[in-house]
Amino acid sequence: MERKRYQVIGMSCEHCAGSIREEVGQVAGVVHVGVDLAAKSVLVDGEHLDDALLRTAITEAGYEVAETVTA
Repeated sequence: MERKRYQVIGMSCEHCAGSIREEVGQVAGVVHVGVDLAAKSVLVDGEHLDDALLRTAITEAGYEVAETVTA
C-alpha cells in the first residue's frame, strides 16, 4: 500500500475536511483519506496512487496544495 501526504492551504474546519475526503475518496486506488485540520494536511492511503489526480481532487474541493510531503 502506498501513502501520500499533502499540505493544504485554506482548510480550516470539519466542512473543509469533509469536502476533501469526498473528492479525494473518489480517486481510483484510494482506500483511506485522513485529514488533520491542526496540521492542515491530508494523508492518502491506497494502491497505485496518481499524484496529479490527488492534487486535482484537492483543488476541485476548493483548496490549494502547498506541497507533497513524504509520508
